[in-house]
Amino acid sequence: MLKIGGSLIEHAPMIVRVIRESGRDILVIPGGGIFADVVREKEISDTAAHFMAIAAMDQYGWLLSTYGLPVTWTPLMSGSPAILLPYHHMMDADPLPHSWDITSDTISAFYAGLLSVPLVILKSLDHIRTSDGPATALMPGMVTGDLDPAFIPYVTKEQVRGFILRGSDHARLAGFLRGEEVPGTYFGGTI
Repeated sequence: MLKIGGSLIEHAPMIVRVIRESGRDILVIPGGGIFADVVREKEISDTAAHFMAIAAMDQYGWLLSTYGLPVTWTPLMSGSPAILLPYHHMMDADPLPHSWDITSDTISAFYAGLLSVPLVILKSLDHIRTSDGPATALMPGMVTGDLDPAFIPYVTKEQVRGFILRGSDHARLAGFLRGEEVPGTYFGGTI
């Protein structure tokens, strides 16, 4: 499973190409990006904001699909790359609290846990930054502004494993998908 952060919108065509060319069974979780930023600007209830931000993930997913990956509304690994549009499933299941402490970071961790697969998160940085500097591994209790506040407690509790890397470095992403070691931040152990 691979989450494409909304900040990578300018790199989306190349990221999708790398995913397609990898030949890997990858379920893509879209971030909310600029679509969710509009929701953040409004003073609305937590529940309305929660589901509007998830709908923003669907919008980014549709944008990503224009670069050559099919969409799905069903969270499962299908044998080939696809983009999950999570809105309908999240509305039906409603598994997470309605709060800005939970964004597409934790939502992607929810889906990785649901499917018992590692999670790869593409962001616009080499390592997650903490008060102690760049982290090569996330630990319980760490605080960072690079992930939503619920992410580290959630992946710790649910034992979700994964890796966070710079998505704008297309060669690095391609190498990672080939099994090469690349700079980034692990969580929950190695994958």
